[in-house]
Amino acid sequence: MAFRELKPTRASAGSSLRAVNTSVQSAWAAQRRKRIKDSLWWALPVTILCGVIGSAMTRHGYFGVGFAALVLSALADLAYTKPDHVSLAGRRASGEAATARAIKPLRFQGFTALHDRRLASGAVPGIPPVDIEHLLIGPAGVFLLDSKNWLTGPQAQMIGDKLFVGMDNREATLKALDLEAQNLTSALGRNLPRGVKVEPVLVVHAKDLRPTPRFLDGVTILLPEQFPSVFGQMRQVMTATQAAKLAETLDRVLPARSGDRPVRK
Repeated sequence: MAFRELKPTRASAGSSLRAVNTSVQSAWAAQRRKRIKDSLWWALPVTILCGVIGSAMTRHGYFGVGFAALVLSALADLAYTKPDHVSLAGRRASGEAATARAIKPLRFQGFTALHDRRLASGAVPGIPPVDIEHLLIGPAGVFLLDSKNWLTGPQAQMIGDKLFVGMDNREATLKALDLEAQNLTSALGRNLPRGVKVEPVLVVHAKDLRPTPRFLDGVTILLPEQFPSVFGQMRQVMTATQAAKLAETLDRVLPARSGDRPVRK
């Protein structure tokens, strides 16, 4: 069965987060320019005055020049250093795009990938909205993939039967993903073959996370390079033809996700 990567014309993997990232970056740049402009009227005179005083006290002109240069350099560093929230959406978008590349080998196993979709609020009475980074449909079932880009920052690690990032226990993250998969199963209802439910998978982009794959709190945790081996060993729950038809149906049912959601870690 040939692999088809169905994508809405308005979205691809990580596109909504890239839109959020562009908006956040633009807002930060505008705020930075205003902050620099507002501080120049007092920063320059104070720096020059301190440099003159330093030169007079030490009787060395180069001391004052060096002091002024050091202060201006520190101010520039503060102005151009991005806060964590500014680059967070960009890192998440990169993680989603990396996951999309990692699942491409599954085309040889009859899987279809839907990227950047959303179960809209009110689409199904009683079911909350679900943001879908990747929905993987194939003979082994239907899988809701969530990407975590932890290549930088605190280290991701398994401690006993818990997933930690630094000192932060990510149990709530796993339970939330499991609940989203349950809600998506309920919402899709009749569209799914009998006995098939949406299975949650957390795709972790990290330098080293062992042992994986793991099954914690109802969620399969794996590294991107483990997709072929993990999914290749799964029991088939439908034929390749049924999986292809199901992917076409879900492609129509689930609209593209827009870039209006809040950024989450």
